[in-house]
Amino acid sequence: MNGTLPETQAEWEEAHPGRSWETERDKLLPGYLAEWAASRGGVGEVVGVTGDGTNDAPALRVADVGLSMGLSGTEVAKEASDIVIMDDNFASIVKAVLWGRSVFDNIRKFLQFQLTVNVVALTITFLSAVSGYDPPLNAVMMLWVNLIMDTMGALALGTEAPAPELLVRRPYKRNASLISRPMWRNILVQSAYQIAILVLLLLRANEVLAFEGWWVHQPGATPPAPIEMGSTRHMTLIFNAFVFCQIFNEFNARSLADDVNIFRGLEKNPVFVCVIFFTVVVQWLVVQYGGDFTKTEPLSAEEWRATVLLGLCAIPLGVAMRFLPVTEDPENFGGTAESGFENVEPAVDNKNLPAHALPPYLVHHHGARRRVLWRWVGVLLQLAALFVVPVLVGICMKNPERCQSLGWLDFYKF
Repeated sequence: MNGTLPETQAEWEEAHPGRSWETERDKLLPGYLAEWAASRGGVGEVVGVTGDGTNDAPALRVADVGLSMGLSGTEVAKEASDIVIMDDNFASIVKAVLWGRSVFDNIRKFLQFQLTVNVVALTITFLSAVSGYDPPLNAVMMLWVNLIMDTMGALALGTEAPAPELLVRRPYKRNASLISRPMWRNILVQSAYQIAILVLLLLRANEVLAFEGWWVHQPGATPPAPIEMGSTRHMTLIFNAFVFCQIFNEFNARSLADDVNIFRGLEKNPVFVCVIFFTVVVQWLVVQYGGDFTKTEPLSAEEWRATVLLGLCAIPLGVAMRFLPVTEDPENFGGTAESGFENVEPAVDNKNLPAHALPPYLVHHHGARRRVLWRWVGVLLQLAALFVVPVLVGICMKNPERCQSLGWLDFYKF
């Protein structure tokens, strides 16, 4: 099962002295590695072995994960194993699997967050150079962004506690991609949004700040002073919007698949809350008091409001993008599916589990077409809520008389 077989002809002949490699290699057990790999698509299952005796040592040594008993196990078994169960309790094995899956998912969350930051930072720097501006992120700003992206991101996303639902999911194969399809969806959608608003601020910052509404300045108030394109104030505005996009996208990175409740379990992770609070406070200090050291200029209340709200839009966008019907590749999962991935039933009763706890392979069971149809209905309703309703509310706020006389048949005029 584990593929610990002779790899070369010399190793096979050493294991079978006096036998012919040419005529007997397919007849004698246990076989050879190329034969084993061909029968299993190149990889096998991840094998775990438990034992406590000296005779278990060979199996513990060749297994992917060897677990020996700490109290009743022999010293030979402990030396051959990878994990020693100190209390001889098999429930500890379940806990070890749970924590292992949690660490794996936390690494993926961090990658999802970090790749988004990298894509946006590289793209906006390139577009700034093409547009004739200096890079919006200078050396000190980039150091602060790297601190957010690496140290702060690792602390916030790498300390998520394991959830019992992780045990419902089938195990990943040893050659499964570290970045799944839903992760690529999340990275690309968030990157596209952030690049779009940063390019908008880079080329049309005055038009954004001149908007007369509740999110920039109150109707009738004096508009802010025009921004000189390419000035320190202009670059500070872009830098502030970029950082707050990452702060709010850090909440989106807590969900790898289609769980729209990105705040689930947040009260159990005080490190995440402290990291977000620390990042916001330091960002305010850098912008308002950085001066010549950080090459920033203090922003007005309207500019702070605009940049923070542009970053906040990453959260509803994160909810909407998870309604796009993108599922994990079935080939990434291992397990017991000898007759095909679609026929595998979960080992637990999933009727009483919440939607976010269901394993990702359930989308391939009976009734998949119905679920996909309802998923697309959800996409349409979400898009309507995100785009149509705000447009109508904005129309009513700017022109109440037109709103009162608006009929459903006149909607196309907008």
